[in-house]
Amino acid sequence: MNLTLQDVVSRPVYAYYSVDASAMVKLKDMLPSDLFRLAWDEIERLVREGRWRIYDYVAKEIHGEEIERWFDRNPDAIMHFDSNFNRYLNRFTTELDMQGVRMINPRTNKDAGDPFVVTLALVMEQRDLTDLTQRTNDKTCCVLTNEAPKPGKVNIPHVCELYSLPCLNLFDFMRHHGWEITLRVRHPD
Repeated sequence: MNLTLQDVVSRPVYAYYSVDASAMVKLKDMLPSDLFRLAWDEIERLVREGRWRIYDYVAKEIHGEEIERWFDRNPDAIMHFDSNFNRYLNRFTTELDMQGVRMINPRTNKDAGDPFVVTLALVMEQRDLTDLTQRTNDKTCCVLTNEAPKPGKVNIPHVCELYSLPCLNLFDFMRHHGWEITLRVRHPD
């Protein structure tokens, strides 16, 4: 993909990223840190700037020593439960109920973290608690998930659309930031 100056200038700048477990799993599986150190360095820069966050319940859905060590080195990536988050979560679930939208299938525990991913984005944007569809400032949070929109399925992309939250998968995030991953081969001699 060749980016032009116009492509870079016309892309929105997202103040924050709320990260789903599926995006982190794809990141660790497709770009292992020992081979793609610069990609992880860039994500760690976003963490240091307070722009890349994952809710603690969602982070616990991701298993493996490598990612656990990464979270240990980057504790600021994890957003923990507090009373403010609770207010947003309660309002968000109330609004979804009023619309007849169910993000979690009550018969399974699958996707139980999804409401937390969207709620985190609403918290980071500091949305209006009386109506979470209303923005209170120009700082936009983009949701990173590898879930794809599916007709007739309530999932993260569907709910992001209801709340006018941008939503990208990991590779679109990389394209959005103009990442180019190059290969350097060292032959043992």
